[in-house]
Amino acid sequence: MPPLGLLSLAAYARKHSPNVHVTIVDGAAQSLSVPQTIERVVGLQPDVVGVTVTTMVAGIANEIAKGVKKASPSTKTVAGGPHISGVGPGCLSQLDAFDVAVTGEGEQTFVELLETFLTGAAIDNIAGILCRSVNGQVLETTGRQRLSDLDLLPLPAWDLLEAFPDAYGANIFFSPKGPAATLITSRGCPFNCAFCDQSTFGHNYCAASPEYVYHAVRNLQQSYGIRYVIFCDDTFTIDRRRVLEICRALGGLNPAVAWSCDANVMTVDREMLAAMKSAGCWSISYGLESGSQNVLRSLNKRITLDNARQAVHLTREAGIYAKGLFILGTPQESLDTIRDTQQFISSIPLSTINISKFTPYPGTELYREVSSGLDAEYEQLNGMNFLVPSKYLTVAQLEEQYGIMLRKFYHRIGAWTSHLPIILGCWDNIRRLASIVPMAARAKIRRWTGTARC
Repeated sequence: MPPLGLLSLAAYARKHSPNVHVTIVDGAAQSLSVPQTIERVVGLQPDVVGVTVTTMVAGIANEIAKGVKKASPSTKTVAGGPHISGVGPGCLSQLDAFDVAVTGEGEQTFVELLETFLTGAAIDNIAGILCRSVNGQVLETTGRQRLSDLDLLPLPAWDLLEAFPDAYGANIFFSPKGPAATLITSRGCPFNCAFCDQSTFGHNYCAASPEYVYHAVRNLQQSYGIRYVIFCDDTFTIDRRRVLEICRALGGLNPAVAWSCDANVMTVDREMLAAMKSAGCWSISYGLESGSQNVLRSLNKRITLDNARQAVHLTREAGIYAKGLFILGTPQESLDTIRDTQQFISSIPLSTINISKFTPYPGTELYREVSSGLDAEYEQLNGMNFLVPSKYLTVAQLEEQYGIMLRKFYHRIGAWTSHLPIILGCWDNIRRLASIVPMAARAKIRRWTGTARC
């Protein structure tokens, strides 16, 4: 996925600090190693380097900053991203190669930092940062007030990405057509799920206007040939009136653009889903988490299984794909709750599912609950590792049940009939699938022959 945070920062900096030249290096999209990334960055001779830090790449981010500092000691290094807000002041002791870290929304703060670096003034009066005193003590300045009008943000700086959109293909098994792009049109989530970190944008919902959303999508379509947009808002459907207005606007695009979004089952209804379908909505991902009401209650997930069933059925009736997002291994997970989830999944017409292995991210309520028993490196906090047992199951048992759940869903005839038309309906998907089939076959053979490599 494109680095939307960097794209927003770059666009905002170009608008408000026109005397600053901005460049983006997306090492992941360009398949750069850490040394190659450092070399690319140093070659630009930057005065300031900003790095987006998520928890699982915190170590890599610090390594890059160290490499930049070694080659150019005068370069200022700035860390931002969800890991900074989730961990708080303690992050700078771990990220020792960074001069300063930005908490919360970063656009205004980063621009103020750039201007301060240019003038040589002290930075400790800038709101929303973590920095060090002369004796090395970490200082946290006052928090910055959140943006109240997202329409004031310029459109993301797509033009700064090398090989956009070709280098950013959507999910090969769950995208209708390409090229694709991602957008975030709102910030803040009013829900308070125990597994989710809201330390960056908080719980106060703020959204761009339907006109802004339409302009952003049309720009992607006309300037970059985008045919599929993935709205990455925490919950796209919170404001019903806004959704209907966006649908009316997007319905006027010619040619039409397909799109998908994330939604809460409590926020959709038949009329809204019909409008979304008419406007090009192709799929909706629902955070269902579990088929056990007790587990949902323990996660402070304020939905009911009946709500979930109704939302999924209405979505499929509207002709929209429904994707179920689940978490396995939260503290109250047991064989009984897993069986409940399996039965729940089989009882509703989900098009596809995604099961994350419970990961206690810094800044979440569940992290505070289980962190005393957590013995893991940050790179393991990625949703693909069971790091702590539940109260009733060992890590080994959770791994076993994880495989069983996926096989039960994806070995069904319905899973094949749902996915094959998607794959075969787009030449780009066929091409990408053909490129990975040999690699997958070799991995399968190694497992069968007992020669699998770590």
